[in-house]
Amino acid sequence: MIITHNLVANNSLKKLQEHSKTSSNKLEKLSSGLRINKASDDAAGLAISEKMRGQIRGLEQASRNIQDATSLIQTAEGGLNEITNILQRQRELIIQGLNDTNTDQDRQKIDEEIRQLTKEIDSIASKTEFNTINLLARDDYDIIATRPSNNTVDSINDPPPVSTIHKTISYKPIGTPEEPRHLVSSSDTSVTSNTHSITSNITPIILADSRNGYNEYTVETHTTTKTDTNTSIYEALTLLNDPQYSEPAYWYSSGMNKTSFGPKDLGSIYGAMFETVELNGTTRALEYTSRTTPGTVPAREHMWFPGTSLSITRFRTVLPDNSMEIRYEINNRDAADANFTLKNVLDPPSGSVISDANGNPLLTGNTTIVSPSGSTFNMVGSDANASVIFDDSLGFASPSELTINNPAGAQPQLNFDWDLTIPSGSTVTLGFKYGPFSLNFDVYESTTETEITQHIETTVVTDIQDTDFSPKRLVMQTGPNQGHSIDIPLFNVNTVQLGSNNIGVLPPVIPDQALAQTDGAIEKVSNYRGVYGALQNRLQHTLNNTTNASTNLTSAESRIRDADMGKELLELTKANILTQATQAMLAQAQQSPQSILQLLK
Repeated sequence: MIITHNLVANNSLKKLQEHSKTSSNKLEKLSSGLRINKASDDAAGLAISEKMRGQIRGLEQASRNIQDATSLIQTAEGGLNEITNILQRQRELIIQGLNDTNTDQDRQKIDEEIRQLTKEIDSIASKTEFNTINLLARDDYDIIATRPSNNTVDSINDPPPVSTIHKTISYKPIGTPEEPRHLVSSSDTSVTSNTHSITSNITPIILADSRNGYNEYTVETHTTTKTDTNTSIYEALTLLNDPQYSEPAYWYSSGMNKTSFGPKDLGSIYGAMFETVELNGTTRALEYTSRTTPGTVPAREHMWFPGTSLSITRFRTVLPDNSMEIRYEINNRDAADANFTLKNVLDPPSGSVISDANGNPLLTGNTTIVSPSGSTFNMVGSDANASVIFDDSLGFASPSELTINNPAGAQPQLNFDWDLTIPSGSTVTLGFKYGPFSLNFDVYESTTETEITQHIETTVVTDIQDTDFSPKRLVMQTGPNQGHSIDIPLFNVNTVQLGSNNIGVLPPVIPDQALAQTDGAIEKVSNYRGVYGALQNRLQHTLNNTTNASTNLTSAESRIRDADMGKELLELTKANILTQATQAMLAQAQQSPQSILQLLK
């Protein structure tokens, strides 16, 4: 037993100090919420955590940078959008000015608006800024390479002559001589036309020094076409012996029992006939139940009369003597329909003079002949001639009465009718002969030939501008480290660069060329907008990635530096209990020297 050193108390004191330190450390972590409050807590962890914090704060700032870059691009694209709207309006005005319904005064007003809009494009380009940085009127381009070229191609085209032939039938006085193909007229015209086109394409490229740049490829084409045209008209007149133009023909209109007589294309030059039917004193409507195909000889039409048992078959036959036989076969199947009258009205050829079979002209006025069987009348017209013959020898009954109306200086007319009693079940055949016919003309084929000969000279001038350039760029820091950046190019869209500074609709400007220049400007601005649109989409993905990286790094840094509150609270409780136990043992350790003092009494 010793009293110089109280080793038990010393050991208890040492443990008390350790437990107090542990308790203090846990209280610090619980108070701050951090597992690492000083380097001694976790030196390596602290170093890793601080690097992560630098990355996290860099990412958060990069996110703000990306949003600023997006705003800058939106500002530039907004200006380009308005410039596009102006170019579209200028194009609309140019098309309006090309229309010849406008007067010179109208075009002056159109031209003034175009020029004011041109000034506004330059104004927008110079005033579109972001944080005082000009975006659309940059002239600090770095031209890397330019490869201009010019090519002119001349061509001559002499296409084969084109002939258009038009043939008609002409009726001319007998003995008119034929005319061989001969030139009637010739005329020369010359027309010069110009067309213009401009195409422009801007493509991202990698320059020779590894920088990002662009290639601008613009093709401007002017085509001048001069067309010399000779139009020659030839005519010819040829005598025809084609029967279809000299022999009789006939046709009818549905619903009108009217027959027109004449060769092809001459209508009713031989006259016309109209038929009506009376049954028991009443005029009856007729209907056709069948007709032969046109051109059939004899032609046959079957007619019937609604509400009756009466039918008529009419035959019309062209005879060898150039006349026509008109025959009716009338069939009755009902005694109530026995009283039948067929009335015909015949208009002879135009301007006819009527004479009898002996050539004696008929008297002016009305001539009535009862039972005209055996009668022949000749009709000599101004353009054609015909005869009408009523003769029982033809094999069928002649009309019962004929009235010839022969007014002085007017068109004559023949009215004849058959009054019949047709018993039920009986068939009666009647008719007459009309003709022979003759023309007072010879038939010719008139040919008109239009021959067009052209000589076409075409000149195509092609200007190509092929330029590699690096525009002024704004570097956007889009990440937490060096090199994490995206470049935003700044373009020049004033009217000089767009090639639309001198467009209009008044001389010396050529409206067609101005239209092409406007199309080229629209295409160029659309290319720039495409670049900005692609960059904006890229920045959106960059922002999403930066946000994700910041979130994930924050989570990782939290796992390193943040305290596990449950675990730390458990450790604190444990340290407190040990501290209390150690304090009790320290008190017990103080009793050992006291026991030695009792022995010394």
